[in-house]
Amino acid sequence: MEAFVQVVDQGGFTEASKILGLSPSAVSKLISRLEDRLGARLLQRTTRRVSLTAEGRVYAEQARAILADVDAMEASIGGAEAEPRGQLRVNVAHGFGMAQIVPLIPDFLARYPKVQVSLTFADHTVDLVGEGDDMGIRLGELRDDALIARKLGEHRRIICAAPSYLERHGTPQTPADLARHNCLLFDGPEGLNEWPFRKADGSIERLAMHGNFRSNNGDAVLRLLLDGVGLCYAADFGIKPFIETGRLVPVLSAQTADILRPVHAVYPARKHLAAKVRVFADYLVERFMPTPPWLMQPGA
Repeated sequence: MEAFVQVVDQGGFTEASKILGLSPSAVSKLISRLEDRLGARLLQRTTRRVSLTAEGRVYAEQARAILADVDAMEASIGGAEAEPRGQLRVNVAHGFGMAQIVPLIPDFLARYPKVQVSLTFADHTVDLVGEGDDMGIRLGELRDDALIARKLGEHRRIICAAPSYLERHGTPQTPADLARHNCLLFDGPEGLNEWPFRKADGSIERLAMHGNFRSNNGDAVLRLLLDGVGLCYAADFGIKPFIETGRLVPVLSAQTADILRPVHAVYPARKHLAAKVRVFADYLVERFMPTPPWLMQPGA
């Protein structure tokens, strides 16, 4: 079972054999014996890659859950000193992952050398159980009560532009001025292209923005923002270093509604939580709480 999961996670027999300390041929024989015992083919093999069959997907999902419970049970019996180990599959939105999670991985791996991190990116909500992930990093309000959630902090979005853009087109003084400006649009899971502004009575008004570029990739939008193509309603966790160095300038800070959105680490509820999941969640809380490093004041 463990050999099968490693082949799936590592993408082939050779890489799995390195983790297991066996030869590729020995790993292949273990998988063949497992398939013979089950009476079902779990993997489609070619000369270059392996892929899961429908039966293999079902078996992989259940096998990961069983192995996670075994790890957690052994850790509880062995006490708090039991060393976390195994493949840790984490899913995160691309922008947040690149800006905030990837820089933390080297230190985490140094602390826990028997853990192997597999980081995948998706800007839509992923079914953790269906995809076989151990943990997800979610931005915004949670909609799945079946997951255990640990809060890592909050983030906000800030309207900003490069100095070169403002020099050419002027700085908007009111939300209505944005109708004459080019706004870069991000097609994310939230309604990010209707920018929120605080009205005189305290209520929030959302105005639809328009521009000559939009993308579902935050890095593409950031690149054009830095190149002075337009304004953007950008997440503080990605733009903070550019504001600190003057490459981006906040605009309409006093009028923009200051909306804080939560950031959580989430993972499927299990009776026994695998040590690798627990220590990674603890590590993120340690690095991000009580005040996340990216959190900026509205007028920054």
